[in-house]
Amino acid sequence: MRTLLLVLALLALPARADDRPGLVVIAPADWEADLAPYVALRREAFDVRVAALEDVLRTVDGVDAPERVKRFLWRGWRDHGVRYALLVGDSDTFPVRWMVLDRVHAPAFHTAFYASDHYYADVARDDGSFDDWNATTDGHHAGYFGEVTGEHGKAGPINLDRVSYVPEVAVGRWPVSTREDLRAVVAKTVAWEARAAGPRRALFVHMDGWVDARGAYGAWADGLAGAGWSIERRLFGAGGEPRPAEVLAALRDGVELAFHAGHGTNETWHGCLGPRERAALAGAPPAVMFSVGCGTAVFSVQPPYEPYLDVHGLLQRGTNAGQVFTAPPPPPAALQPGRLDATGLGERLVRMPSGGAVAYIGCNTGAQPCALTLQEGFTAAVAGGARRLGDAWNAALTHYWRAQRLADLKPDAGWYPPSVFFQGMKFMVFGDPALPLPAAGAE
Repeated sequence: MRTLLLVLALLALPARADDRPGLVVIAPADWEADLAPYVALRREAFDVRVAALEDVLRTVDGVDAPERVKRFLWRGWRDHGVRYALLVGDSDTFPVRWMVLDRVHAPAFHTAFYASDHYYADVARDDGSFDDWNATTDGHHAGYFGEVTGEHGKAGPINLDRVSYVPEVAVGRWPVSTREDLRAVVAKTVAWEARAAGPRRALFVHMDGWVDARGAYGAWADGLAGAGWSIERRLFGAGGEPRPAEVLAALRDGVELAFHAGHGTNETWHGCLGPRERAALAGAPPAVMFSVGCGTAVFSVQPPYEPYLDVHGLLQRGTNAGQVFTAPPPPPAALQPGRLDATGLGERLVRMPSGGAVAYIGCNTGAQPCALTLQEGFTAAVAGGARRLGDAWNAALTHYWRAQRLADLKPDAGWYPPSVFFQGMKFMVFGDPALPLPAAGAE
């Protein structure tokens, strides 16, 4: 009953009398006690509201669970100054919104679904009204959200659902499924607070075999150096590629920010950070990590290629197992339980009881070089004094929208324009959006 009253209070109370930013934490009701150390810390600088996920889903209208959560956040942003939202739970625990691409793959009926927490951040249109990411609702499109076209179909706009894209709320997710994992993440986040007032050290890692971003990395590193950061560079060149031992040593020595450009998998920064190095980071100072490699932030299945639970409660085998869809595939359910709750490098680093990452930003599927624009915006925001992780990430998304001219993109004969458009939509922030950055100093 107490958590239900908190939900109703957030929806009904007048705006706050003070000017502290609003932070909403949404988590399963049974985890409230485990969140207490984190909530107590954040209440020093934020107007913090903790809401039980079950009560949000019960008291807020919406077509499904993700929309109920989003409408809750939108009302908080509109009426109560909510600027940050922490979503607590992995894909088996906290609802996932799946965006849609008309990817060229006949067995999937030219359809692909991608998890997108950006849905929860982009709560409003330019006029402040709720953005449901579902402007096209005829036929099967009513169940498809955040639709991006132009890879298979060339007639319609790339932004089929007229997503407004620029975020209003800074959103992060703790991808945990157990109270034990939650307590570890809380402890690591609380411990970070002391480091946030300490040294400013950043690591840039760039492997060969990917698009050459050394010039960009040099410029961004110089920008941070000009803002008082110490810089470690591990870039390919005349001396060869960065070796895993070198990257591990730099991380173990302690850096606050670590950026990676190169190929990735669900378990590696290819050629420089894998399971062995990840395990060796236990006990080392954790970092905020940001990779533009493919798939390093996988945290759930990838429908309709892999097996998935659909919105009707049916298990679909997926095209990788030989299934052929002869009509638009049914959308995935908001929760993917059991073996459908996949995991990957970023999630593992964040859930480590010590060391690893205190926060991780990465792509939950294939990434393209245009994602470097997100790192450009992020590093510029940090150099400019962004105070919180979520501030820097929202600045990155806003920069991406403008720099890549997403509003002007048109389909061409290839597949790249829609990929450029939805790049930011498939990047995840595993971590507390209110996490202080060393550049910020004290509140």
